[in-house]
Amino acid sequence: MCDLVVAMPDATKSGNVIFGKNSDRPARECQVLHYSAPQVNQKQIECSYITLPESDEKLATFGCRPYWCWGYETGMNEAGVVGGNAAIYTRSLWLPENRKEPGLTGMDLLRLGLERGATAEHAVNVITQLLEEYGQWGSAVQGKDHENGSYENSFLIADANEVWVLETTGKRWIAEKITSGIRSISNEPTIRTNRTKSIEGIEQFALNNGWWSKSEDDFDFAYVYGDHEHYSRQVSHIRLKRSAQLLEKYVGEITIRTIMNILRDHYEDTFLDGPQFHQFLPDFLTLCMHDSPAKFTWGNTATSVVVELSKDREIPPPFWLSYLPPCTSIYLPFFLNGTVPEQVTNTGKIGMNVYRPEEAPADEFAANSLWWRLNRLLEEITKDPQKRHNEVRKQFDTLEKEFISKVQGKDQKLNKEEKSEIMQTTVSKVLQEIESFENNWNLV
Repeated sequence: MCDLVVAMPDATKSGNVIFGKNSDRPARECQVLHYSAPQVNQKQIECSYITLPESDEKLATFGCRPYWCWGYETGMNEAGVVGGNAAIYTRSLWLPENRKEPGLTGMDLLRLGLERGATAEHAVNVITQLLEEYGQWGSAVQGKDHENGSYENSFLIADANEVWVLETTGKRWIAEKITSGIRSISNEPTIRTNRTKSIEGIEQFALNNGWWSKSEDDFDFAYVYGDHEHYSRQVSHIRLKRSAQLLEKYVGEITIRTIMNILRDHYEDTFLDGPQFHQFLPDFLTLCMHDSPAKFTWGNTATSVVVELSKDREIPPPFWLSYLPPCTSIYLPFFLNGTVPEQVTNTGKIGMNVYRPEEAPADEFAANSLWWRLNRLLEEITKDPQKRHNEVRKQFDTLEKEFISKVQGKDQKLNKEEKSEIMQTTVSKVLQEIESFENNWNLV
């Protein structure tokens, strides 16, 4: 499960595009920030299931990468294009023609789009061309086979000038250009009659399969292609409406802090009044996802990202990244044109490799991995949430405000060495706080 949001310039306080995503993955699936250099001398790319020829031009990127796979859950390139994907399920997923051979995963497609797309629309075009050629069936969940781990994908891709929602169904696709206001996507198709472009014949394909009739007034993609038989939208629609509600509440005043707070939401201040007991015993699927003891949730939010895209700011902008559910963690600024601290890129004991998901070994805790240190913190908070969560939140809120104040509005004036120093300093401060909690809780 994933949730993505965007606010266009007319909806933000700064007049810039602001993007956000929560990547929800199985609990304890380590996901770290990975850097990929531009124009490397390799002729082939080993994706999750297939080998592709390398592009003649390759942009530098970094992205949130699960430890076992090649692709990105969320990422950004040196041209200032940022994007993320979300699992969706359509009628096409069940067609035999789309289940013959594994193709590209949504994470593969996102990374390829960012490596080859210098604008948001260019990245969309890259993804759709690859989708049409290779398809997208195949497990994208560690430990699951194709039958149980396959899904289709939607994407939210942004640059400082425009934003695109791209939704896919087998080898077919539809896209909507966002020019104003707010937009959010979750784990269901959202493009209805408002498409900007699509693959040729998308209506005819639905007609041929008996999903649509020409007698209907409008071609409603989300309804026509939506999987109404196998997938319940209760796991996605409430989160989709909640993110839209929160965005709407702050239209005209949205900042990166606003998006961070939205991504930390558990329905606080609603008739649901947040989780019945606390977010570590979740009653509902929330934007800030927590693994449920009853196992009805997907797992935990593994990474949360916020990026502000300005036409006037030097690109690429700061990539604000929080490991694990952001309500128990902290957003740190990372710069593509700097040196990212090793603790941020370290996985656990398994290391970063490309495995077929059903063959990927489970990762294990390592003390030199920021993700795993924060995961251990999360697991300890869960044991005594009333006390420990408030304790962590108080310290992390103070640091987060300090980091935002230090970076916001100044990043375009910083050189590479200064950006590297900021990243190292902020990560070191967070590790010091984590060590303090660990000592107080007798974890070391």
